[in-house]
Amino acid sequence: MTILQALAARYDRQVILGDAPVPGFAPSQISFTIVLDRGGNSVAVQDERTGEGARRRPQIRLAPAAPKRTVGIASGAFWDKTSYVLGRSALDVTVSEAKQVKDADRLIKEHAAFVARHEALLADVDDIGCAALLTFLRNWTPDQYDALTHADAMLDHNVAFRLQGEPAFIHDRPAARAALMAEANARDSGPDAMCLVTGMMAPVARLHPSIKGVIGAQSSGAALVSFNLDAFTSFGKTQGGNAPVSEAAAFAYGTALNALLASSGTTAKGRPIYRNRVMLGETTVPFWAEHGDAEAIARALLGGEEEYVDINDGPPLDDATETDKLRTTLTQMQDGVPLGSGDTHLDPASKVYVLGLSPNAARLSVRFWVELSLAEFARNFQLHWQDLRLDPPPHPWPPPLWRLLVELAPQRKSENIPQHLSGAVMRAILTGQPYPRALLTQTIMRIRADHDEEDRRTGRTLEKVSDLRVAMLKACLARLYRWNLIAEDVPVSLDPDSVNAAYRLGRLFAVLERLQRAALGPRNATVRDRFYASASATPALVFPGLIRNARNHSKTLRSKSGAGLAEWFEDHIADIASGLSGSFPKTLPLEEQGRFALGYYHQRDVFRRKKDVPAEIATAEAEADAADEDN
Repeated sequence: MTILQALAARYDRQVILGDAPVPGFAPSQISFTIVLDRGGNSVAVQDERTGEGARRRPQIRLAPAAPKRTVGIASGAFWDKTSYVLGRSALDVTVSEAKQVKDADRLIKEHAAFVARHEALLADVDDIGCAALLTFLRNWTPDQYDALTHADAMLDHNVAFRLQGEPAFIHDRPAARAALMAEANARDSGPDAMCLVTGMMAPVARLHPSIKGVIGAQSSGAALVSFNLDAFTSFGKTQGGNAPVSEAAAFAYGTALNALLASSGTTAKGRPIYRNRVMLGETTVPFWAEHGDAEAIARALLGGEEEYVDINDGPPLDDATETDKLRTTLTQMQDGVPLGSGDTHLDPASKVYVLGLSPNAARLSVRFWVELSLAEFARNFQLHWQDLRLDPPPHPWPPPLWRLLVELAPQRKSENIPQHLSGAVMRAILTGQPYPRALLTQTIMRIRADHDEEDRRTGRTLEKVSDLRVAMLKACLARLYRWNLIAEDVPVSLDPDSVNAAYRLGRLFAVLERLQRAALGPRNATVRDRFYASASATPALVFPGLIRNARNHSKTLRSKSGAGLAEWFEDHIADIASGLSGSFPKTLPLEEQGRFALGYYHQRDVFRRKKDVPAEIATAEAEADAADEDN
C-alpha cells in the first residue's frame, strides 16, 4: 500500500468513526474570533489561544480548508489572517519605502479578494449568520481596526467569525457548508483519469493540498506531490496530470496527514502535545494505525516529542480500564513477552504506519516509510530494547529514540543531531535490520571528542562514556552478531572470563583510572580525559605508559593506606592483563573500540556499586580528596 493510499484509508476510517471533517474542511489554526450580532455589527473579539505569555498558541479547529498559496493572492473562506479578513497587517519598517508601498497595495488587494469571494459565495444564501457576515464585510473599513479589542495582539493571526449567542462558528452552520459545497461543484475540475489511489475514474486534482506541521518547511505549507517545472513532466501532461490522483483522494490524504501533524490542542509545561507526531532531529515523523489500540501502543513505543513516555504511568487515555490494559501490555513487552499473549483487546495483525518527512524548499522529502503489522512492530522494538540492554540498565529505560540521538549531537543539543542518522536508525529499529555503521562511528567519535560536564538544567554530570552511548555501541555489536556479521557476541553485564582483547583492555583502563583516583584524588585532567581516545584506538602506544604510571600510583597508595588496597589493585591489574594473549594490539577497529567502551563501562560499574570492592577504597579516595583540597 502506498503512502497516499494509507493516508486516504486513515481519512476513511475517521469518516466511519464520525470524527472526520466534512469534505472541504480541515484542521486549522484559529487565534481570534469576531462576534457579530444579527445586524452584522462587531460586538466582541474573543482570544481563542491557549497557554500563557509568549507561549500562547492558536486552537486547532475544523474549518474550510485553507487555499493553496504561492506568490499569488488567494482568499480563504469564513476565516483567514487579518490582512485578508480585515485589511490590516503589521507594518515592516525594516524594508524600503518602495517595498512598503508595494505591501500596502497588496494588502488592499488581499482584503478585496476576501470580500469578493464572500459576495459570490453568500449572495444567494438565506441564513442569518451568513447574512451577518456579509453585512459586516460590506460595511467594514480597515481604519476601524484600531477600535477592536485585542487589536495589537490580533495582527497577522487567523480570525474567524461567530454569531452572538451561539457557540459554533459561522462556517459550521449548515447553510455555510452548503454554500462551500456548491462553490466546489461549480469550480472547473480537471479531466477524468484513473486515480492512482482508488483505481477509479474521477476528476484529477491539478494541485495537491499543502501539508503543514513539518518542522523547517514553509509555514504556509509544503507539497508532498508537486510538479511545477518542465523537467518534472512527461508526455505533455502538466502539474497533477503527471501522477493522477482524484480530487477526493487528494483531499482525503491531505486532510489526514495535516490532522496527524497538528497538535491535539492541549499543552504540557507550556508546550503543545502532538499525539501522532514525534521529532527526530530535523525529521518529522507522523504515525498512525488501523485501530485505536494499536495506535496507543505505537504512541507509547515511539515516545512523545522530547518527552519520555513512562511505562509505569502510561500515556493519558480517556478510559481508566484501557489505560490499565495498555500499561500491562507495555510492561509485558518490556519483560520480553510477545505482544498478544493473553491480550484479547489487541489484534496483532492490525497495521501500523510510520512516515519520516523532511523539508525540501517548497516540497517534502520522504526519509522513510514503514508499514508493519502490530506484532512485527512490537517485536522489532523488543529486539531493539534487547540489543540496548545493559546491567545496570541505562537511564531512562527503555530510552526513546530522540533521547539516544541527542547523545550523538555536539553539546547534546537536539538541533545538532546528525541529519543522516535519524531516519536510518529509525528504519533499522522498525525493520530489525542492522543499525547503520554511521551510528557506531558517530557514537565513538562523540566519546572521543567530549569531556565530562554538568547539565545546567538537571545538575547531573553528563559523562563522555555515558550509559546511553555504551548501550548504543553494545546494540550495534549485538545486531551485527545476530546477522552473523561478526563472530563474537557481546555481554550484558561484566564478563570476567571474556578473552576478547578490546573488552579486557577497557576493563584494565577502568581499573587504572580508579587507581589514580584513589592515589591522587580528583584531577583537572584524569586518565580518561587525557588518554581514553588513544587507548581505545592504539593500545600499544598508550598502555605501557599507563602501566608505568600505575606503579607510581600504587606506591603512593601503599604509603598512604597501607599495602592491602595497593595489592588489591595490583592483583586486579595482573588478573585482567593475564587474559591478554601476547603484546598489546597496535590498533583496534571500530567494532573493537565499541567492545573497549563496553568493558570500561562494566568494570567501572563494579566500583560504582562497590561490588566485590574493598571498603578501604572509599576511605582512600576521601583522604585523597581532602589532600587535594588542601593543596
